[in-house]
Amino acid sequence: MLSPSEFVLLLPGLVAGLTVHEYNHALAAKLLGDASAERDGRLTLNPFKHLAPLGLLALFVLGFGWAKPVSINVYNFKRPRLYLVLTALAGPASNLLLAAAVILWINTVPMGITALRILILTAYINVVLAVINVLPIPPLDGSRLWTVLVPRSSPINGSWANIGFVILILAALRLGLLDRLFTGILELVSAFIVIA
Repeated sequence: MLSPSEFVLLLPGLVAGLTVHEYNHALAAKLLGDASAERDGRLTLNPFKHLAPLGLLALFVLGFGWAKPVSINVYNFKRPRLYLVLTALAGPASNLLLAAAVILWINTVPMGITALRILILTAYINVVLAVINVLPIPPLDGSRLWTVLVPRSSPINGSWANIGFVILILAALRLGLLDRLFTGILELVSAFIVIA
């Protein structure tokens, strides 16, 4: 469970990461022919359109959270399988770009210790979001890769997605697998940071 002070330091990076992630799903879908997310009001950088209150609460209590998923209608895509994967990968890709921009900012602009801590956490959180979301486990973005890699497969939704989510929670809380992954990501991010 995060302490209130830890949560306050993590919140800006988390809000930015989740917002950019979901916005880019919506943008990619729009550019590829599906305006469903735009009609739902998700083609915006307003975080209140993307954040899930229960997901933020879960982050505070469990150390693991989520945002509202963007609705996508694959029947609006000319190449449904490929465009679904591209739309799914747009979210993690945007998190990596945001992390890179933040690291560049840290490395070139002098700042106070609190701002520095928030920005370092922002870079870290966004790399975590990118890596976690490309795992091929429903309901994560990486599960969409199965629609291209496995012939005649379809996107995994419903009960299978819920089972995948339970597996991920158990891995995070019980098996310690994600803890080791997070430590590796923190070391990777730290290697690129040179304090200005």
